[in-house]
Amino acid sequence: MKEMIQSSYKSFVITLVSLLLSLINFSELQSQGESKSKITIIYPKPNQIISPQDGYALILGNVSNDVKELLINSEKVNFDKDGSFLYYSKIILPSLTDSIYLAKEKYLNGYFQIEVITDKSRDTFLLPVKVNKPLKTLAEDKIIIDENFQIEPSEDLVLNPGEILDIKFKATPNCKGYFLIDGEKEKYPLVENLITNEFYLGEAVFGSGFKLSKDTIKGIYEGHLIIPSKDWKDKKLKIVLEHSKLGKKEFLFPSKITVNTNLQYRVVRILKEQNLVVGRTGPMLGYRLFLPEGVKAICDGERKDFLRLRLSSNQSVFVPKNSAEFLPEGTLPPKSTIEVIRTKDAGNFVRVEIGLHEKLPYEIKHVQNNNLISLKIFNAVSNIDWVFFDRNQNLITDVNWSQINNDELEIKIKLNQKNLWGYFIDYEDNILVLKIKKSPSIKKRFLFFGSPLEGRTIVLDPGHNADDGAVGPSGLKEKDINLVLAKITKEVLEKEGAKVYLTREDNPLPLRERKAKVISFNPDFSISIHNNAVPDGVNPIKHNGFSVYYYNENAREFAFILHQKLKEKLDLPDFGLYWDNLYMCRIPETIAVLVEPTFIIHPHQEKLLKDKEFQLKVANAIKDALIEFLDRVRE
Repeated sequence: MKEMIQSSYKSFVITLVSLLLSLINFSELQSQGESKSKITIIYPKPNQIISPQDGYALILGNVSNDVKELLINSEKVNFDKDGSFLYYSKIILPSLTDSIYLAKEKYLNGYFQIEVITDKSRDTFLLPVKVNKPLKTLAEDKIIIDENFQIEPSEDLVLNPGEILDIKFKATPNCKGYFLIDGEKEKYPLVENLITNEFYLGEAVFGSGFKLSKDTIKGIYEGHLIIPSKDWKDKKLKIVLEHSKLGKKEFLFPSKITVNTNLQYRVVRILKEQNLVVGRTGPMLGYRLFLPEGVKAICDGERKDFLRLRLSSNQSVFVPKNSAEFLPEGTLPPKSTIEVIRTKDAGNFVRVEIGLHEKLPYEIKHVQNNNLISLKIFNAVSNIDWVFFDRNQNLITDVNWSQINNDELEIKIKLNQKNLWGYFIDYEDNILVLKIKKSPSIKKRFLFFGSPLEGRTIVLDPGHNADDGAVGPSGLKEKDINLVLAKITKEVLEKEGAKVYLTREDNPLPLRERKAKVISFNPDFSISIHNNAVPDGVNPIKHNGFSVYYYNENAREFAFILHQKLKEKLDLPDFGLYWDNLYMCRIPETIAVLVEPTFIIHPHQEKLLKDKEFQLKVANAIKDALIEFLDRVRE
């Protein structure tokens, strides 16, 4: 009984402290009685929303010279001679009682207790943070819907007959349930499932692999409906749950369902934007293809703030609503025949010109192993009688086509060179033009003379600015050190005869403007230089070091070589080689990679970044990787 009282009292105190934290200003952690701060916390900021793993999160910062000991949550923290520290600690959180879990506040209020000890004082600070509420099985005392779980559907939908509507929500467990469309009589059963063995995404990507949460959450209800051919407009979903002891209760979902019963397709046209419009696999899901201004497509559904565009009879992508405009009702669905394909020598490029009668969506892929480019054009029908080969070029050896289905045409372009150096693709009026780069003339090194880098054009992109990027425990900003590394690398490459350009100096350059800046130099390579920090939920003390990222297939081999050179040059852990959908890697016009030589949030690695010898090691790793790659792909 005594233990129960103590446990309840402790839970009450933690909860009370947590609630009071939001009333205190922690904007600066200053030592009492002195003007100079004894500790600076770089991350997390007071009341920052963080996503821990198993309740743990990182803290980094620095302490002043007179600090003898630092404790976080009563655990001793080691710090470097300059006072820098990085620590991975459990957040102090209130017990997740039903009242706290069901409260309207979206986040839990937690904190770290920080003690700074000098010869003269011992100061204690509380650093408040906010975390998402972990899911919890509801008590069986009343029938309710759990608002901490994402209801599906949660947005207004426009669906077609025959589509499947998925329903998923969390509620009081051990209920029998069904759903119906408000105003209709048909009932559709719900099945109760549970969530267990979910993996932590951050740990799977940047940590040791698939680490599973062993929590088991009950009360997950799922159902589905094949949309009928009915004239439903703004219909709401009604959920009915019945419990053996708690009775029966009905709920209306906020989303509205409309069935598209139009006898004509709605047609949209893609609007002009700074970059190509992204076609996604689902609302806010992965990238699939890119759409230039003027492309027309059938819109056959809406979800959230996205339009679903039909590519073919069984394929679709989602684009933001504000990226397209609806054409007048009655507009013909986009479709075009293709009669002729031409190749044409154009100096450093070879043009492939495909004659369409209107702008259609396309999907382009480079197949490195087969040394070809695959170009799928949707809603295109072959009437191809002519393929013209310009014999002034020897880059393209073959062009063939196949009608995959009635509304999808694939054109395969066989290349006669070791590597694809990049391509430009866009519409010129209604002619789809693919410009493929020819291999450059790469010099051989003879003894101490000549270099494969001589005459090659390279763009170095110092990541970040206007934003700071990551910040090291001593306060070193990523945007600043990225520029330092870029300038040193520029010097090293120029000594080899390369033409090197930077996307920025000290001037701010928004991320979405950087691709255009890179392309303006028509480079052979684009290398974006960053320094890393892990997302919440990954332990940077265990997982850190150098890493390399690529997206387009033509950059894969160079990324592998660069990763190996960093491994040889830098005495740091290997954080990995990644295919990643990063903006600065999605530049098909060149060979584009992104490199993260260190973890700037790691005290030792932040210190290395300030060292000229280490900076030269990074620059020389990039230089050596470029030379080896150029030697491999020399024709």
